[in-house]
Amino acid sequence: MSDVLFDCMANFGNAPRKFSTWDRVTYLRVSRPAWLREFPTDKLALLFSHMSTLFREGRVVWGHIIQANALLFEEGNEDCPGEFVYSLADPNIVKPEHLQKVASSLSSLKGTKPRHPKLAPIANYLTDERIRVFGLQVPKAVSPKVMCRISTTFFVRKHLPNRRLCKPLMPLVVHTQEPYVVMPLPEKYWPEDLIAWWNQ
Repeated sequence: MSDVLFDCMANFGNAPRKFSTWDRVTYLRVSRPAWLREFPTDKLALLFSHMSTLFREGRVVWGHIIQANALLFEEGNEDCPGEFVYSLADPNIVKPEHLQKVASSLSSLKGTKPRHPKLAPIANYLTDERIRVFGLQVPKAVSPKVMCRISTTFFVRKHLPNRRLCKPLMPLVVHTQEPYVVMPLPEKYWPEDLIAWWNQ
């Protein structure tokens, strides 16, 4: 899968990227959901305020879903937030299998009250589903050898093959410094073999 990720990087191009006017005002433009306006303190707004910079400057890495709204796995029109785990380490050593194990371990914390001081806040945030995190470091108790991070994202159906979630693993665009916002890499930049795998 490492070759597939490098294909994604090549398709998206090197930063700083320049996009056509059509891409900027239509395909890559992501509107804030109406419900977000009703919650002005929701930190998901941070993602939208950095969206243009993210696509222009961000780095492509593998990401694995920790949790996402069940609606996203079915046909529909709703765009929804969710949570990813990823790593900014050398992509040659960050294996999708490791991200899968880390995501599974983190997901299992939901609804629990662990005694570990660094796991308790993660369990609380995943259980709450309204808390947003950006670049939260995964404790070494979960990933001792590879430094991973957790970030809230927003799944946009027009950027997903088949306009829905089919797999938990996908390429992300990541802001490599604060505020560590992330978005799934839009389908336009996926290689054909990755889309075929997604649609299996």
